[in-house]
Amino acid sequence: MAAETKRFLSKVPFITSFLPLVVFNVVARVGEVSPVRIEIGAALGLVLAGIQLAFSKAVLKQTNYLERAFLGVLAAGTAWVFLAPAEIAAWFVTYFDLFLYLTLFLVTLLPQLFGYDSFTYAIAKQWYPAAVWETPQFRTINLHITYFWSGVFFFCLLSSWLGRGNLLFMAVVPSLLCLGVGLPFAIKYPGFYLTRQFASPVIDPSAFPSTARELVNLMPLGFSPQTASDLKAEIQFDLQGEGGGKMVLSIADGRCTVRDGEASAPALTIISPADVWLKMARGELNPAKALMDGLYKAEGDMNLLVKLGELFRPPAKAGTAGN
Repeated sequence: MAAETKRFLSKVPFITSFLPLVVFNVVARVGEVSPVRIEIGAALGLVLAGIQLAFSKAVLKQTNYLERAFLGVLAAGTAWVFLAPAEIAAWFVTYFDLFLYLTLFLVTLLPQLFGYDSFTYAIAKQWYPAAVWETPQFRTINLHITYFWSGVFFFCLLSSWLGRGNLLFMAVVPSLLCLGVGLPFAIKYPGFYLTRQFASPVIDPSAFPSTARELVNLMPLGFSPQTASDLKAEIQFDLQGEGGGKMVLSIADGRCTVRDGEASAPALTIISPADVWLKMARGELNPAKALMDGLYKAEGDMNLLVKLGELFRPPAKAGTAGN
């Protein structure tokens, strides 16, 4: 429950980042538009966007492109409406959606082209465990989602441009594209990608240990020295709950041994409910997706974690392999 609460709270800043835009639209665009209301709306939106950015930096120790994009649009808009003549200042309200989607299109397209993190990467870091942030899969997934959002924002921009002054094309169609296309894709794609990239093997349940502790004790039987090559590492298992325990796998000189207890300096530490680890080994849970969903934790060499499936064959094969 604590993990679920933490993940929910991590999404709060993402939700509140839209508040400055909501306030601006309500104050400056609902009802009769006037220069004073435009100025108040832009100023209020800018102040709230600044507070949002400061809050994220202080509490989450990071900000994301979405917060900075909203701050940039409202800062430019505030300067525009206060410095430009009244009739020109009103353009910011009329074409606000166009300016917004142009900005979002650019921040989803340009950063990664210049070697910076992609648009969704910083946002996703607020939602997923730190252990997965630097994995190639996490970065690839977010790069794909970012480019998809780039396409969504381009069509929002196109709709706003072609339908200037028409509420349907400037507000309704872009909202449907973002909420009905972009958001569902961003939610579903990580699971789809991981399932395809890390397909769980089909394993004969009768050849499988009944507890996670037994499973770890049998892992040396399925060890592949050829895959390990000159690898030297200790893997600490902390499997919690019934059928678990603390065990260490030692890999060195093309051999693998297991012992109870704790390693002084493990290359990789795996902390998991015993039943979760057993289900992943049986192919009932996708390991990569389970890690991203926070069902278990891994600390240390993440490349070694990814390589476990190659280093150790499943029981059905291990039983015929000998030592």
